[in-house]
Amino acid sequence: MSSPESSRRALLTAALYGAGAVLLTSCGEGNASPPASAPPASDTSDTAAEARIRVTDQRGKALEFDRQVTRVVTIPMPAASLLAAVDRGTGHLAGMHNASWVAMRDGAMGTMFPEALKIPHDIATTDFTPNVESIRALDPDVVVQWSDSQLTAPLEEAGMKVLGIKNTGTQQDVDTWMSLFAAMLGQPDRAVQMKARSDEEQRAIRAEAQGRRSPAPAIIYFNRFSGGLKVAGQSSYNDFYIKLVGGSNPATGPHGLTGSGMVGVDVEQVLAWDPDIILLGNFDDAMPNDLYSNPVWQSVSAVKSRRVYKVPLGGYRWDPPGQESPLMWRWLSDISFPSVQPSSLRAKIDGYFDFLYGHRPTRSETDKILWNEINGQSANYGQFNAS
Repeated sequence: MSSPESSRRALLTAALYGAGAVLLTSCGEGNASPPASAPPASDTSDTAAEARIRVTDQRGKALEFDRQVTRVVTIPMPAASLLAAVDRGTGHLAGMHNASWVAMRDGAMGTMFPEALKIPHDIATTDFTPNVESIRALDPDVVVQWSDSQLTAPLEEAGMKVLGIKNTGTQQDVDTWMSLFAAMLGQPDRAVQMKARSDEEQRAIRAEAQGRRSPAPAIIYFNRFSGGLKVAGQSSYNDFYIKLVGGSNPATGPHGLTGSGMVGVDVEQVLAWDPDIILLGNFDDAMPNDLYSNPVWQSVSAVKSRRVYKVPLGGYRWDPPGQESPLMWRWLSDISFPSVQPSSLRAKIDGYFDFLYGHRPTRSETDKILWNEINGQSANYGQFNAS
């Protein structure tokens, strides 16, 4: 009969297979003592084999490490903060994309982990082309990169291990990234815990949406507003969570756009859609007052009812998929279907940040995450005020 520990390992391995981490032969310090049949300490050959970590990335490429990784360079923008959440710190982050660093500087991560702002971040161009020499100088165990062969090949040709990841605009991507990172760091249980908590939050939000009788508000997300309009179209993560909370996205409706992802539009198209709610993303500096004060937008329902909101910025931007997405779902649900009662979001932020980062934000830190001062001029935002 198998032991409770062996059963636990079997369940954990099955969970990681489904999320993208193919095989973890050693789970590090979290493991129980080895079985009685383990080789004696003097026999190091089998012990070294057991310590190897094997993962298969989203390209289907297998990578093997002879120990838990300790130096990771991340190029995809969400990857740096996600690694920090899995690791509950930035000690194993050796380099990151400049856009990741900017989000840390402007968001909560720089406050929680001020040492992260000293990490090199000149390692890739804005289109994710790696600066091979700069990255090689950081001596990474692995480089996390988007899976496009043009982006991975220069690194691999230089002799570096590359973990290729994809972004298909689904929550499953986040689950996979978490599992891959947790496996490399020797902390597979961490990914299981993070996914379980995210799944629980998603079930709760979905149940609330299905139980409502209120009409679905029309919600537009601007990925870019300043210098050219881009909205979330088909197959975007933003379209997913707009519909998750019970809203509708005119950009993917009957009179929507044919393109997928972030699609350029003109002002006339947005005026024709006449959205009830407008979300301004964190990839440019647009703020609600840019619409409230501009005569061009005065006929739009979202402007007339003052329902224009800057998306929160926490450990990372809440716009794309990430470890704080459950908080984004709650925030969007509450502004889409406001209650006369105070929102539970501040308490959720407190608990979630403690779980992810070992940090409970102060009142002013939470105000900053939620853009309380800027969004405070918009309707129903008082529900997020501290009691």
